[in-house]
Amino acid sequence: MRYRLEAARLDYIHNNLPQPVERELVPPVISSVFRDLVPNYTVREVFATKREEIRKRAAGAITQKLGAEGVLVKEVMLRDIQLPPQYAEGLEGLLLKEQEADRMGVETEIQQKQVRIAELQAEAEEARAIKGAEGEAGVRVLQAKAESDAMQYTLPLKQKQIEQSRLEAEAHKESTIKNAEASAQAKVIDGKAEMERRKLLSEAEADRIRVVAVADAERMKSEAAALRQNPLLINKIFAERLSDKIRIMMVPTDGKFFMGDMLRGTVPGSMESIPGEAAGDDPPQTTSR
Repeated sequence: MRYRLEAARLDYIHNNLPQPVERELVPPVISSVFRDLVPNYTVREVFATKREEIRKRAAGAITQKLGAEGVLVKEVMLRDIQLPPQYAEGLEGLLLKEQEADRMGVETEIQQKQVRIAELQAEAEEARAIKGAEGEAGVRVLQAKAESDAMQYTLPLKQKQIEQSRLEAEAHKESTIKNAEASAQAKVIDGKAEMERRKLLSEAEADRIRVVAVADAERMKSEAAALRQNPLLINKIFAERLSDKIRIMMVPTDGKFFMGDMLRGTVPGSMESIPGEAAGDDPPQTTSR
């Protein structure tokens, strides 16, 4: 207990109260108050349930008694309560059991609260899932509406694109047909040109052959006329056709044997095949018509 002496009544305290006050007055008053107060409560109430109530009532009684004697009480503390050993052990076991029961009750209450919290969390999760599903459904509905609205604008565009593709395909088809026709016509023209070219070449070749034939005929005609005028040219032409290395000599008509000897000497065996010249006969005479 915390207390102090009233300064105005110090003379009264020293003259009338037993000294020293802290041993002769305060402890007996405290003991008397608790002896009168504690029997009104059970041991459990004293130790646990009504301990604070007992302290407050004791503090009030002590303050009243000591205040009348000039002692001002500031605070009364209920710290140690001593009981008989056996009773204290039994009471301690009982208190432990009560504490265990209280602990189990508290744990049960905590578990019930945890179960309730889990139920509330499950309900919140369910509500959140429902809200999420509703939100997703709403989003899908909005997307479907947006796609439907977009289709109203894109469908004509798609139709125009399809029509444009069809027209492009038809134009490509017409272009392909025109190109094929032009290619066929070009091939026909090329064939006609080739035929015309071959015809012209054939005609040119025929003209050339005719011209060459006419020239050959004219040449042969002139040669025949020359041979008729001078029969000795036959030997010269024959010798020229044998070789370009044969020396040709022109002699008068009365030197025909000399001409034969020269030919036999320069071209051995070449003139032996001519029976008339080998026998010394005269060369054949050509007559003019």
